[in-house]
Amino acid sequence: MSTHFIETIQKLRIESVGDLNENTTNIWLALHGYGQLAEYFKRHFIPLSHQGRVFVVPQGAHKFYLHGTEGRVGASWMTKEDRKMDIDNQRFFLNEVVSWAAKEAPNARFHMVGFSQGVATGMRFLGYSKTYIHSLLAWAGSWPPDLEEESQKTLAQMPMSSWFGTKDPFIGKDKREERIALYNNKFDLHPEVNTYDGGHTFCSDILANEINRLENITLRR
Repeated sequence: MSTHFIETIQKLRIESVGDLNENTTNIWLALHGYGQLAEYFKRHFIPLSHQGRVFVVPQGAHKFYLHGTEGRVGASWMTKEDRKMDIDNQRFFLNEVVSWAAKEAPNARFHMVGFSQGVATGMRFLGYSKTYIHSLLAWAGSWPPDLEEESQKTLAQMPMSSWFGTKDPFIGKDKREERIALYNNKFDLHPEVNTYDGGHTFCSDILANEINRLENITLRR
């Protein structure tokens, strides 16, 4: 008996907030967390969109019922099953998303905002993106301990702002400090780290300020 993997054509979902066109100056690739759907995740960015800024929200390929075998559905980017293949598939999908958005908005700069599982997904993609990502906003996500050299090099050249909730049940202080030390000592990476008084969710005011700040930083570089 043998295991085989074959390549197939698959349609995957992308949501967007704002209109992609020649006047778009900043595109934010927004990566949702575990168990979320792009349709609802995009609502966080509706107040932040304007004529020059568009949020592109791809949805992870894995969909499942959140409770039992019916009711609400969520999506995820990967599981431990066929992990390496899932990571490769993520990179291929996200490159297709970025290429599509770049054709629609040829004058735009790309940024990335990840939430929870979307943080590790985005960080693993950085070194394999065919279009340069100018900044990363990592929110309530565990940085991948196995970050590959390609993404390490890319991350070293770009602004990364990371935020953690002081009451986050998934990423406590010990785990946060362990991962920061790993990046400092093993990868020689020193991302900006901040905390907010809250749990595993966005803080709308900080989110808005950070997106504005990162756009301005990268514009001056």
